[in-house]
Amino acid sequence: MQRQKGKTHQGAIRALGFKWIRIVFRGWQDREPYDEVKYLMALRRKDSPLVKNLAVVGEAK
Repeated sequence: MQRQKGKTHQGAIRALGFKWIRIVFRGWQDREPYDEVKYLMALRRKDSPLVKNLAVVGEAK
C-alpha cells in the first residue's frame, strides 16, 4: 500500500518497521504476546484500509 501511495522502497520498509515497533512495544508494556486476531479485530473496528487488502489476500489462498 505504501508503494501505491508513491513511497520509495525504503520508505515503505520504514513505515512497516514503525508499525511493528509500535506493536512490539505495546506487547512489552502490557506484558502480552502478539495476538493476530486481536490486531485484526482492532483494524476492523477502526475501518482500516488494511482490512480490505487482507480480505483480498485471504481469498487468493
